[in-house]
Amino acid sequence: MKKLDWFIIKSYIVPFIITFFISEMILILQFIYVYLDDIVGKGVGPSVYFELIFYAFLEAIPMALPLAILLSSIMAMGNLGERNELTAMKSAGISLVRVMRPLLFLMILIGSISFYFSNYVWGEAHLKKRILMTDLTNKKLSLFLKEGVFYNEIENYSIRANHVDKESNMLGDVLIFKHNPTFKYRQIIRAERGEMKKTDGDFLILTLYNGEINEVINPHENSLEKESVLPYQKISFSKTVQKIDISSLQLTRTSEEDYAELPRLLPLGKLAHVIDSLNIIIDTINRTKLYYYTNSYSILKIGNLQQIDSVKPSVLHFDSLFPQEKKAVLESAKNRVQNSIDYLKARKQDFKNRDKHKSKVTSEWHRKFTLSLACIILFFVGAPLGAIVKKGGIGIPIAVSIGLFVIYYLISTVGERLGTNLVLPPYIGMWLSSIILLPLGILLTYQAVTESKIFDFESYGIFFKKIGTFIKTKILRIKQKTAN
Repeated sequence: MKKLDWFIIKSYIVPFIITFFISEMILILQFIYVYLDDIVGKGVGPSVYFELIFYAFLEAIPMALPLAILLSSIMAMGNLGERNELTAMKSAGISLVRVMRPLLFLMILIGSISFYFSNYVWGEAHLKKRILMTDLTNKKLSLFLKEGVFYNEIENYSIRANHVDKESNMLGDVLIFKHNPTFKYRQIIRAERGEMKKTDGDFLILTLYNGEINEVINPHENSLEKESVLPYQKISFSKTVQKIDISSLQLTRTSEEDYAELPRLLPLGKLAHVIDSLNIIIDTINRTKLYYYTNSYSILKIGNLQQIDSVKPSVLHFDSLFPQEKKAVLESAKNRVQNSIDYLKARKQDFKNRDKHKSKVTSEWHRKFTLSLACIILFFVGAPLGAIVKKGGIGIPIAVSIGLFVIYYLISTVGERLGTNLVLPPYIGMWLSSIILLPLGILLTYQAVTESKIFDFESYGIFFKKIGTFIKTKILRIKQKTAN
């Protein structure tokens, strides 16, 4: 039987590896297509892009893994059924449950690995990818001169070249505006041609030929003098070298500590600690009566309680007040009521924000387990379905698996949002897809094992035709009675 187990596992492993990497490739291509404009043309080396793709590969695993398991399960069992190997096993007294047993152990192993991945690896990969994407998006455009267009991304410089040779980095008809705020002078540099080179550091070397430098000096920051009467000099040159600081264009990495406390990045133990802390805070707030805060606020406005008790109250009738006094009293009462309403609204929003934050943390806690169980549930959906359909290859299995996976993904997304928005409890929202797909997996497994007629659509068609005929007959009889 060990040979049979290895045969079944080999029949499953090859489609699983192929479908997994195809799913990953599709997801990475989608990521590149969506963020193409934000990451290209940033003047960074290939290693940064390879690093970003690697993090995107790791981040896409929770989506690619369920799809690969579902698709490979349908393909593997469909191939066994299409080649009559499944029929031969059944005729030899080997049940479908026995055939699926080695694959079930494999799914438990994959589920355990996916739990470890979700708890430790995925959060780290998501963090690094998020930081790198933020840094690339916020980074200024790389130094790339277009013919006849001023480039203004370098601090204190504006550069234009009417002719640009991208291969040799040679420039023609160069015009540079340079401003130095420290020494209060401006330069206008013209040159017939130039050569552009980048050093290993943060500098750009521009070698210019046959041109002139026009320099205007303005020693007073708020000078109102016309530029024509300011100190001015003109220098002609056959060759000059301009060393330009381009450190502002380099990629700077954000510290991971800025994102370290996000719920999605925390492991299971830290999430449990955060949930306990939030429960204590929320319980404390719920036990505190709101009137205590409003009374405390009023006491601070009025003064010491003992002083208030010592003052004898004086009763004033509203009608005895002057019109201006009536207006002042009404305005004061209105302000107090509005302050109380605003305070209660702020407290209500604070409670809601705390509950939402707790629901997000709770959802992330449950997310650590949903991927592992989804792998097993989707296996029990795909493997029996492949045994029922008995079609391998990439035709029917792909169509069926994509349809089921879209349903699974939509339910997961909707459930998560309902949970985080407090429409449903967070644990129900995160497990909603598993709750819905588990009965389907049980039903398909029962259909495949017992070879019952649960999915005999012809019998369902005959049944509904009989119902339609019965309804038509009743309608005709009613019409005949009314006609008579």
